[in-house]
Amino acid sequence: MNTNVVIMAGGRGLRLHPLTLTQPKPLLRVGNKPILETIIDKFIAQGFLRFILCVNYKAELIQRYFGDGSEKGCTITYIHENEFLGTAGALRFYKPMNQPFIVHNADIIADIDFNDLMRAHKAHGQDATVALALYQHQIPYGTAVIQGDTVTEIREKPIESFLVNAGIYVLPPKAPMMLDKGPSDMPDLLNRLTVGAYPIEGFWCDLGHFESLAVASINWNLRIAAQ
Repeated sequence: MNTNVVIMAGGRGLRLHPLTLTQPKPLLRVGNKPILETIIDKFIAQGFLRFILCVNYKAELIQRYFGDGSEKGCTITYIHENEFLGTAGALRFYKPMNQPFIVHNADIIADIDFNDLMRAHKAHGQDATVALALYQHQIPYGTAVIQGDTVTEIREKPIESFLVNAGIYVLPPKAPMMLDKGPSDMPDLLNRLTVGAYPIEGFWCDLGHFESLAVASINWNLRIAAQ
């Protein structure tokens, strides 16, 4: 697959202190390997072999671990932020070929067919595509529906469902040129593009805080036990 994959791996991981005091979040382990290695290995297994890592916080540790990718049979190059540029700002330094590219946050693990994502992007014809994950939240109380001063219904601990930004995107080659100097977040960029949706049907986890990191580790152990 000729599609380039840009992985945003420059964050400080403040919500995971003190774990991230000595190593960057992408090198925290889920199961037997770092989060970022799990992401890269999933892409490689699906035929994606060209990676650009956007790094900042403890970048030398990430670069020392992955090198140029030759040990994995892929190519890895690096974009170094000199300051923290938000969730999209580092893309300004990426020079894409004249084709769409994938952007993947380095704290996301998802069961997703990236080739199907690219097919869907091509089919819907929008500038960009955003992968969406199902997020559910259960209200821990019974909720009341009222009309005036009359309770018409009590709902016992209802579950609310939302489709949320999964941190995985397909962007057009013009996207880096659309970013201004300084910090930029991904919504700022996406709001200037036409955007298609790609719902993720399988497992998805944002590893940006302790609870989700524990969930991902449990999920990994269950998968190993089931093999």
